[in-house]
Parts: sequence; structure tokens; C-alpha cells
Amino acid sequence: MIRAFIAVEIDPLNKKRLSELISCLKKSDTLVKWVNENQMHLTLKFLGNIEETKAQEVSRVLESITKDFKAFTISLSKIGAFPNINKPRVIWVAIDEGKDTLKLLADKIESGLEKIGFAKEKREFKAHLTLGRIKSLKNISQLTEIIQKTDFQSQGKIKISVLILFQSTLTSKGAIYAPLAEIKLPN
Repeated sequence: MIRAFIAVEIDPLNKKRLSELISCLKKSDTLVKWVNENQMHLTLKFLGNIEETKAQEVSRVLESITKDFKAFTISLSKIGAFPNINKPRVIWVAIDEGKDTLKLLADKIESGLEKIGFAKEKREFKAHLTLGRIKSLKNISQLTEIIQKTDFQSQGKIKISVLILFQSTLTSKGAIYAPLAEIKLPN
């Protein structure tokens, strides 16, 4: 069994900007598990634990879906939180431009995977890039204050041209991601 998810990568310049944003957010004394710069990505579908043979089926589904899409661009916008800014569990950056295309892509992936036995996600897809997960609400007001005062914009547009099926291996130092398959979107 392997733990897997489908995602798109973020370019190095925007990863750096997001890392700088996280450094700013770390000024609060809130206990948060922040995402490492080299592991930043935008998840389209978390698959959980799957058989290795199932990964090949997932790749075939992704290949069939990409025929309906062309490479596109997205831009990042404001900082937000799930479920809300007053009681955050996940801190994220919203997707502005390209969010409708991302949602359509995620919906097609969802439908394609359902046909090969994956359970349909109950929650509607909301395009976002996770920055961190709250571990304790202690000092949360410091963090929410910083978030509300911080203005963030992406550094140019981010080209989305490849879907990646990742394996996620959990270790004591955090997750290690390894690409299992890369499926290009036509230009």
C-alpha cells in the first residue's frame, strides 16, 4: 500500500514568496505545522492509501482527462483559513485567476476516479494552497491579526501544465513526496 495524492506544482519564485509569507506568519506564537518550501503544491485530490497497482489505473484516468484540457495559468491572492479566520484549522492562500479551470479539472478527476472505485469527495473542491495546519488554538488571536494585516499577491502567473501523482511517505521528520507519474497538459 502507498499513500498518494494528485497535485500541481508551484514555480520556484512563488514558492519563495509563499515561504516569505510563512516567515511573516510565524511571528505569532501559535503552534502551527507549516509547509516546507520544497513541498509546496496544490492538491487536486487526496487518494489516501492505495495498492501500487491502482496507481497505474489512476495514471490512465489522468491521461484520459488531460485530453480535455490545455495548459493554463493561475494566480494566488488573499490569505484565508478553513473553516474560518476566527477558528482556523488550516491556513491557506486562495487561487484567484484560474480557479474555475482548477475546479473543472478537479471535478473531472473526481468523476474519473469514481469510475475505478474511489469514493467521491463529500466536500466541494475549493482551490487553495495550504500554508499550515493549526496544532493548538493558543495565541490564535496573534495569528489572525497578522493574517488580517497581511496583503499577499502572487509573483506573476503560475503556469499549470503537468498533473503529478505523488506518493507520500510519512516519517518522523514529516512527509516525503515522490512523483509516481507526471501527465502533461497539452499546450
